[in-house]
Amino acid sequence: MRVIPLVAALLLPVGLTLTGCSVPPDEIRAVSAAAAAFAALDRASDTSAACRHLAPETREELAADPGPTCASGLAEADLPDAGEVRGTEVYGREARVELDQDTYFLTSFADGWKVSAAGCTPRLRKPYRCLVKGD
Repeated sequence: MRVIPLVAALLLPVGLTLTGCSVPPDEIRAVSAAAAAFAALDRASDTSAACRHLAPETREELAADPGPTCASGLAEADLPDAGEVRGTEVYGREARVELDQDTYFLTSFADGWKVSAAGCTPRLRKPYRCLVKGD
């Protein structure tokens, strides 16, 4: 009858390891909200406001190519209407958000989560191809 305590003792470290790696629900909500805010501003063609939700490197890249500003570069990128958030995965300071018609990648900064890449489509055995991304 000592089997049950032994099994419990063996499974306890596994359970603690799994819970230690979980992401707090508030963090998932923050990432999802940042992605949804960017998607809504892009859908409304408010590219200036949408640029404020982009990571600094991504803003700089859009201003340089196609330029001459982040807002005009974002407008020219012509991102698809992303739709609603379907799923969010957080990996430390990086996250991937699946939307109805798009995939965003986000990075955590001191002032919150910012979109580092958008207009991303998966490719078989290759990295995502993104219309908007930082260097």
